[in-house]
Amino acid sequence: MRHIDSADGARVIASEILRERPRPLVLISTSADGEMVFSAETIAQALDGDADVVTIATGEATYALESALPPKSHVFNGAARSYPPDFAADPDWQRSLLRFPGRNDEDLIEDALAQIAIRPIEAPARRRWTHATVELVSGSAAGNVARLDDGQRVMVVADALPPSVRLLDVLEVGGQVHGWLTGVDLAPEPEPVDLAPLIDGVATLARVVKVTELRANLVLHPLAPEFVLRKRAVVPGVDSGENEDVNVSDVLHVGETVRVRVIGDKNGIGLTLIGAVDDLPFIPPLPILRGGTPWLRDGVDAVAEVDAVAEVSPALAPPPVQFDAPVSVAAQSPTLGVGPVSSAELAMIREEMAGLKDAFLRLGREVRAGTDLETLDQLRDENSSLSDELRRARHALREQTAVAARLRQEARDARNARPEPQLSGTRTSRSAWPDEESWFRHEVVGAWAARTLASEKREHPLVTYFVGPRFLASMRDLGDTYTEKILRGVVDALTDRAAGISSRQLHRLREGPGGSDPYLTRSDGAMCWRLSLETNTASARRLHYWQLPGGAIELSRVVLHDDVEP
Repeated sequence: MRHIDSADGARVIASEILRERPRPLVLISTSADGEMVFSAETIAQALDGDADVVTIATGEATYALESALPPKSHVFNGAARSYPPDFAADPDWQRSLLRFPGRNDEDLIEDALAQIAIRPIEAPARRRWTHATVELVSGSAAGNVARLDDGQRVMVVADALPPSVRLLDVLEVGGQVHGWLTGVDLAPEPEPVDLAPLIDGVATLARVVKVTELRANLVLHPLAPEFVLRKRAVVPGVDSGENEDVNVSDVLHVGETVRVRVIGDKNGIGLTLIGAVDDLPFIPPLPILRGGTPWLRDGVDAVAEVDAVAEVSPALAPPPVQFDAPVSVAAQSPTLGVGPVSSAELAMIREEMAGLKDAFLRLGREVRAGTDLETLDQLRDENSSLSDELRRARHALREQTAVAARLRQEARDARNARPEPQLSGTRTSRSAWPDEESWFRHEVVGAWAARTLASEKREHPLVTYFVGPRFLASMRDLGDTYTEKILRGVVDALTDRAAGISSRQLHRLREGPGGSDPYLTRSDGAMCWRLSLETNTASARRLHYWQLPGGAIELSRVVLHDDVEP
């Protein structure tokens, strides 16, 4: 049983109360003098694990709790509440009655028992092992598209991968991916890490993940332990007293792919860059995914995310913002003090940075190959100069990209402030796809890519979703002129942005017309939501969808304003 006695702890328990939970949460406060009036132990025993019981000290902790919760939903001075598992969906204090000291514990116990959610047991979805060819890679939850041998398009998801592995790093367009197919989700599994072929005297590739002046950390596989290489294993001649003033950071940089020699003994294996010559037996790097290609390639380095500039394939890049009439964004934002950033300027900086990185790679290879002290002095001078140039280039790039981001935001604001242009049809033909759902999912990905800035895509990915049995028919009945509006509404729902857009008028459906009627909930716990696709228009259309337990969404129907059927 937990006890909360600090403001930080109160904010943690408040966040638990305001998210979906499997069980009710009973929160019992102490009196002003620190005494427990309710018997927390008795209540916990009576509930027998069907609810979580937590105590909190009246004072600093309860004041912080009051600030973190909706009005009238906190506890203090010996009182207690039981919060239902779905309190976050409708945080009304009347759904969690305040029980005062002096009454018996039964009221509080009955509150918790009445809030226990009983859900039907669902049969697991059928799955099969298969493979597919990757067609689109974005790294988002619904942006990795692959095609099966029969032509069906599926979504590649990371459900079976550890959090440290990103699909963006292991998928490539045209490559094969193997995994378990459930519905339209293909979940690849990681290849088991087997370092047994790495014996003394062989060479392989490794990735640099950390560098200091005296040592470097390298990995042979993202799921394998790191190897620590000291200076003598990186800089040649250190054991004989040479090159002592050369730092490890002069030779290696984070993200670099390097050729290493394996050193083996009875205690296991180690790595060294010394003597990793081309005539050694070479063991290819392991793949990350089952049936995949080696995760490292000679000469291909990783770019640190903090310094990387997002490069979008021209085929996948969102289209530029267009208006009915020319709009001068720069003229609308005089406070910036700069003009629009040209793509040529950014391309020039990127090209300069690529040249500098190539110079660093050449420098590292030369040092590892072994050179005399005079040459090393020259290389260190070159390294210092290159470092200064690279820092200046990175600073200039960050400034340019920051300005560009602000200008893009102002362009979006200007676009949103203007009436939407007359819409005309879809981007691709339904006839080009094996079935209507495949076409629809493709269009959703395209609409998300166009509607979401590159800098926002990680923050607002598409959640897992299902197409209900009546949705496509309701969309088809409206004709192509409504397709774009529907796609934008679907994207706003799937990225959880609809709640922040006032014109969407997002709200839950109730079982009846009255404002006090209970919210509509299906037997599987799904909640029905409704958002506006149009406003201030006769026969304005609405989108109905179900939010399933766990966060996935099931699209229900596109309806008229007066149609409130779920």
